Amino acid sequence: MRHETAAENLANAHLPGFRRRVLTQSQFETSMADAQDKSGMSPFLGTTIGSYSEDAVKLDFTHGTIKQTGRKLDFAINGDGFFVVDGPVGPLYTRNGAFLENENRELITVDQLPVRGLNGTITLPPDTPMSAVTVDSEGRFFDANGVEFGQLETVQFGDNSVLHPVGASLFQAPDNITPDASTGVVLQEYVEQGNVAYMDELVNIMVASRQYEAAQRVLTSIDEAIEKHINN
Repeated sequence: MRHETAAENLANAHLPGFRRRVLTQSQFETSMADAQDKSGMSPFLGTTIGSYSEDAVKLDFTHGTIKQTGRKLDFAINGDGFFVVDGPVGPLYTRNGAFLENENRELITVDQLPVRGLNGTITLPPDTPMSAVTVDSEGRFFDANGVEFGQLETVQFGDNSVLHPVGASLFQAPDNITPDASTGVVLQEYVEQGNVAYMDELVNIMVASRQYEAAQRVLTSIDEAIEKHINN
């Protein structure tokens, strides 16, 4: 799982708004103590010590580097916050502001999901060229004549750990969690890069591979020692 987690981080390093996955670990002694029953005996039968599950993979919400692109429909949030999009079963949240427009000039994500504005879906005016669209620090859209026609909805959470991933750069919050308005600043013609450090992930892959090989050698040695003891 350590190897797979690092590989996933590397594969999505170029994806705007991606949040690296981190595998949480515990000491063997801690796992052993948790596995003991009330009598103090270790219930080895039917118990796996030190196993991992998907719940052990956490998200690192450290901000990535903000990069200028010059593209009118690229946006980044400088500070805390998420863009809101309409998912199949409710709102989803993302730091990936590389948006597009569909055939109806509605603002959508690369996953074809509508980007949510404060008053509904944001639709670009048919008579306004993309080069003339401007967006201020509050996420308000203006046409060539300076007329406002929409505003991005941006929110933030007191604790980002309540979010769980839906795909690579989309996140979902529990139904009982209500976000607050974002205090971050919206930047047009910028995107936030993934918060992945290539060298760190390469080192993680190498360390995981070596530890796996070392564990295999230890198990082989134990197996040989037991076999020798039995034969004697």
